[in-house]
Amino acid sequence: MFDGWEEYFLMIGSSAAALIGLMFVVMTLTAGRDPAELERGKKFYTSPIVWHFAVILLLSGLAIAPTIPVAMFGWLCVGLGALGIAMGIRSVIGISRTFSSSDPGFDAMWYGIAPAIVCAGLIVAGFGVLGGHRWGATAIGTDLMALLLVGIHAAWDLVTYLAPTAGQASDPKN
Repeated sequence: MFDGWEEYFLMIGSSAAALIGLMFVVMTLTAGRDPAELERGKKFYTSPIVWHFAVILLLSGLAIAPTIPVAMFGWLCVGLGALGIAMGIRSVIGISRTFSSSDPGFDAMWYGIAPAIVCAGLIVAGFGVLGGHRWGATAIGTDLMALLLVGIHAAWDLVTYLAPTAGQASDPKN
């Protein structure tokens, strides 16, 4: 299914795995903050980032696994894409209702809208794979790279918010 893509998927899957590990380090920056704020922040900021990195890791691993049926891979892409859209919508609504961020539009864009758009692309790519189209593999590779880059942007934004205020009581992005 993805002949010739092995090194590519190994690279982005490994990158996603490393970034999941670094998110554990990021969470240490939330020490001493209000637990209620941490729970809301986790729901709309950190958990979606980790989930997107996990999707990249899972699909990258499956793309290079020799015995995964193409139909199963395609439907998994469609399903994960649909879940990603739902998570994006939840994040946008939650951020706009819950937090008084200095720029809620920026947060909604990078933590909800952009990932949802990429996940819509994952659905299209999944159907491309299911349809046996040659562009399916390219679409999957492109979409996973886009999800990785959106996740990196969101994680970087989160760290640059948390690091200067580490150990202090704060608001939204915990």
